[in-house]
Amino acid sequence: MPDKKVLPTGDLAFKKILASDDHKTVTQGFIKDFFGVYVDVDDIHIVNPYSIKSYPKPGRDGEQVLRETRRDVTLELNTADVNVELQMRYDPLFDIRSLYYALDLFIRGYNRARKSGGGGRYASIRQAWALNIIGYSRDGNVDPFQMNAFANEMTGRFVSPQWIRWGYYELNRPDPNPARARWREFLLTGVAQATDPDYLQEAASIIDDANMTQEERDMITWRQKNEDYYDGVLYGAKLQGIEQGIRQKQLDAARAALRRGFGREDIMAITGLDAATVDQLADELVPAA
Repeated sequence: MPDKKVLPTGDLAFKKILASDDHKTVTQGFIKDFFGVYVDVDDIHIVNPYSIKSYPKPGRDGEQVLRETRRDVTLELNTADVNVELQMRYDPLFDIRSLYYALDLFIRGYNRARKSGGGGRYASIRQAWALNIIGYSRDGNVDPFQMNAFANEMTGRFVSPQWIRWGYYELNRPDPNPARARWREFLLTGVAQATDPDYLQEAASIIDDANMTQEERDMITWRQKNEDYYDGVLYGAKLQGIEQGIRQKQLDAARAALRRGFGREDIMAITGLDAATVDQLADELVPAA
């Protein structure tokens, strides 16, 4: 019977691949292929290294325990601080969370300086690179790899130096870049081809079922069941709650605008509500005769 294939898009496997102190050559290859920078393995410090002990355990009687919210991979290089997140399922709040991670990564240098007490408050601030690998399409761009930096709104020119780089890699789109395309294929299948670089071959061996402990196998099985439950019940309820909240804010804003005498077309443009809904709200505000 063939071994069960562990996909790198599971959070445990993803972190084991890129945040293991014993496999920094894989992290090195990832940095080179996605950020275009060669970094010596000795200059890679994994802030939150992989450990099976850091994962939450199943609750009693098989009860469902939600996943912890924490960064996937955080690195300190000789040139920059790096954060890599994996988000396969669409989440309307992920953009906010990922941007927060990027900005928080940037100010880590300030906090380091304060704790060390040397070099001035801002001397330890370095570039921050944040890459979010996602399993869905985020916008209408053709290129699956999108890396952004702060730019002048008037000129469109990037602020120099580019202190913060924040972007996405969409796994559901083909990639014309050969180096990234190899990573995409591996992340989606867990298989490294014979022609792939050594670091991808090593990445595949890391998550080979035969090379995992029984504790890791049990955790992967449990977390997959937990994911299925989250997808089927809790995530649907979460999305519904978010949508209801947005809808309620639209209605409240329209009512306030109607009370202030705004025109109905203006209210439609501001709130995004349709004409029938705005008309109904206006009728509801008319005192009964």
